[in-house]
Amino acid sequence: MATQSIKKAGTIIYSANSDAVGTLDIVVKGTVRAYNSHCSIDMPAGSLIGIGEMPQSLYLFNYEAADDVVLFSYPYHSEADLVALFKANPKLISMLVAGSVRYAHNLHTSILDCMEFARTEYDRIRECQEDYPKAAIAAGATVMDFPELNKLNPPDLRDTAYGWHSDFIDDLFTNEAKFRVDVYPIVSIGLGLGLTVCSYALEMSRFLSVIFAYLDQLEKLTASFIEEYELIKSGKKKEKQDSEVAEELGRINDISVNNCIGTLYEFGRFDNSLFERFRDNLDHFKKLKDRYGNDDDARKLRREITADFYLIYEAVFLQTIDVPFFALPMGIRLFLMFGFVDEKLAGIGNTKKLVAIINSYHPDKAGHVLSMYEWLMQVYKGKLMPSKNEFDLDYPSYLKELKRNGDINDAKEKMLLENSLEKFRFELKNLCTMGNRVTFGRISSFVAVFDEKNVLKPLEAAYLDENAVMEQIDRIRSIDFNTFYRQTVYSNVKAGINNYFYSTEILPYVILMPNVGSRAALWQEIDGKKRTTPARMLISVFHTENVEDTFTKMIAEFRWEICKTEQGVHWNDVTDPSLTSLYSDYLQFYRKNSSLSQEIKEKLSASLKNHSNSFKKVFVADYLTYIKYESTGALRLNKVAREILFTFCPFERSLRESLTDNPQFVPLLSAFKLKNAQAMKLLQNLKVKLEKNNLPVPKEILKQEEYLNH
Repeated sequence: MATQSIKKAGTIIYSANSDAVGTLDIVVKGTVRAYNSHCSIDMPAGSLIGIGEMPQSLYLFNYEAADDVVLFSYPYHSEADLVALFKANPKLISMLVAGSVRYAHNLHTSILDCMEFARTEYDRIRECQEDYPKAAIAAGATVMDFPELNKLNPPDLRDTAYGWHSDFIDDLFTNEAKFRVDVYPIVSIGLGLGLTVCSYALEMSRFLSVIFAYLDQLEKLTASFIEEYELIKSGKKKEKQDSEVAEELGRINDISVNNCIGTLYEFGRFDNSLFERFRDNLDHFKKLKDRYGNDDDARKLRREITADFYLIYEAVFLQTIDVPFFALPMGIRLFLMFGFVDEKLAGIGNTKKLVAIINSYHPDKAGHVLSMYEWLMQVYKGKLMPSKNEFDLDYPSYLKELKRNGDINDAKEKMLLENSLEKFRFELKNLCTMGNRVTFGRISSFVAVFDEKNVLKPLEAAYLDENAVMEQIDRIRSIDFNTFYRQTVYSNVKAGINNYFYSTEILPYVILMPNVGSRAALWQEIDGKKRTTPARMLISVFHTENVEDTFTKMIAEFRWEICKTEQGVHWNDVTDPSLTSLYSDYLQFYRKNSSLSQEIKEKLSASLKNHSNSFKKVFVADYLTYIKYESTGALRLNKVAREILFTFCPFERSLRESLTDNPQFVPLLSAFKLKNAQAMKLLQNLKVKLEKNNLPVPKEILKQEEYLNH
């Protein structure tokens, strides 16, 4: 035994991850503090340093003298040394066991605290990560990438200290006064209890080291992000930008933003008269007291500005064909993405936010979400066909109509069919011109240029990027799982499969229109006549309404229109059951439906009146209720509407399972299971047939199996 006397508080006795464990130290006088960056445990007189440490390994904690400390030190190389210590000090055994119990109890408390901190810190960081893009844009800062956050996983920490062990320690700790007198002094019992507690403390320390490792990784992976986020939220990022980035912003403003119209003129190379008219009209527009009034002057001005906007857009777009988007001047990018033409019209604060958005912008790698500019580029380069026009004619049909009217001949039709410029102009004139106006929401007061008067919601909150759009689409898919599935035919005569119908998912294109608007629109449910092509949906890039409701309604409209397309002339023929035919029959003859009470019939009458007697509009409203409320078990629809919706828009498996005890859904779930089981049996029989003939199972069959398991 060696005696060690430490007179100075704050003296480090052992250093974590540096000094190796070689002794057991009884704290005879004073208090020793065991700590690291994550937790701290006080060890008063009677405590035993080392019982939570592995012999010959590095210390898990720093051990520091909290005041004047005296230690008795004993060699510690194995558990035998611990046994020898207890046996050599029978008079101290009661104190040593009680000190060990106290330390184990505090160690377990530290485990619980650290686990809770790990969980709450992970959740906090994810919340910050979700808020960060909007906060950065609001501060006029560029949204930065933090790829290291992709390596971050939630804490998978199951407390091995729970169960009888923790109850055992808690009871020993609670009854310390009694046990120190009646139990611990009995050497064999005290020795057994002491060794059990020390062994358990060692296990807890091992588990605690796992938590510490997770917290260290969490801090390492998130340090840069948290620093950036806190700068933005505190406003210091703005101060930093004002001082460090002001020169760069000023340069950008001078060249392409502050004089955006001049930049457009030089870049687009359109004629002088168009430039002067657009500039003069814009100056006049800015000076109007009521830009969106109904007087003739304001209406005429908005029409002329909008008409010239698209002429300028075409001229500028054609100069960007061979230039990467991010190599374009900032003002040009703002114009193409948001319709920005003037810093004063947009407002200085909004302009900085728009610049921050552009600097942070990333195209959707999957190609489902595109800006209007990106969409037009796809059309120009022949990767996508132009959309339908306002008369529901696609580009080839439009050319046939021109030829039928004698406006073009066969040779001209053939030439126009392959002409990139004409396809682009067709799309700009139809989808873009009409779609921009429709998504804006207030058609009579629409103007194509970005104006701060239309910013009814902070840009950072209204902004939709590919993540925000896909989040909404995935939200619907997680409820109504077969939203975008289409049925198609697989045939393989060699494998003995003549016609097998399977479902394949076709996600839509979502085109972000360059305006601050309140609406979304389904432009077309398929491309041309091929039913396995993506739908085309439009929404404002800055959306001012509830985005969840907007997307739900748009997808409801898609549900209705795709059913009509697939059913053709039978879309409302009840003898050929479908979503549209059954819903139309239900709404047309609801007064004769004995399943509906008089109160429900009156509600249906009012609903039809409110929706201009449009069956489709009533369905859209019911679908919104179905997704928002019925999927959670909150019943809002009548039984007839619910049955039709569940039949054709069944909930995803986990939601179905959550509704098994709901009496309103029991018969619907039974019917779904029966239908699904029949389809699965047919599929399994087909798989067995293929396997018997040593033929591989086609991917189409596997796709259908996956679909049926949703």
